[in-house]
Amino acid sequence: MKKLAIFVEGQTEQIFVEKLLKEIAGRNRIAIEIIAINGNQSERYTTVIKNAVLTPETKFYVLIYNSFSDNSVVSDIRDRYSTLTASGYERVIGLRDVYPIPISQKSKLTTGLRYSLPAGTISIDIVLAVMEIETWFLAEYNHFIKIDASLTPERIQESFGFSPKTDDMEARPKPSDDMKQIYNLVGKGYNKSENQLNRLASNLDYEFLYIQLTNSVPSLREFVGYLDLFLIP
Repeated sequence: MKKLAIFVEGQTEQIFVEKLLKEIAGRNRIAIEIIAINGNQSERYTTVIKNAVLTPETKFYVLIYNSFSDNSVVSDIRDRYSTLTASGYERVIGLRDVYPIPISQKSKLTTGLRYSLPAGTISIDIVLAVMEIETWFLAEYNHFIKIDASLTPERIQESFGFSPKTDDMEARPKPSDDMKQIYNLVGKGYNKSENQLNRLASNLDYEFLYIQLTNSVPSLREFVGYLDLFLIP
């Protein structure tokens, strides 16, 4: 059984990545365990959020670590790399936002994160969502009309001056604020509560994300590309 570990910076990424993996791999072929890593940098401790369910059809095992901080993703990878190597994991992915780092310093951030990664036999890939993972949700504009039928790309452009259908969403400086304003327009909230994130995840069009948006959103394409490399039987 192939094994992958993914470190994410928060609950938004955790819920989205779990759903995305099930949609790409097929629910019966993949087992997903989710573990929270809490505490300060000098004393980290883990809590199991969800145990993996293995079946005779399971081909892939994914362990999602939620670091609950963008700054902890790489250090948590470093702390657990030897254990993951010894446990037979063949790949590690880290996923965090560029924000609050300015986009002008993205290259410097990338270099610094790579410099901090441990060296070893299994590959580590760090994906930076530009500027936030909400960029991917904005670009998946089809889900807005599932939240409210009036949230068409045309109405969003009329209200906020940008179109999630035709504009570059990676150019938005604070995509989570855009999401909040769009939802608030129809009296809905986006404060990243677990219920709201599950609602979002259940309404996203994953086929559109996987087939279409990977052509227009580079950071999503990079992340999905690493998942595809792992999911090759």
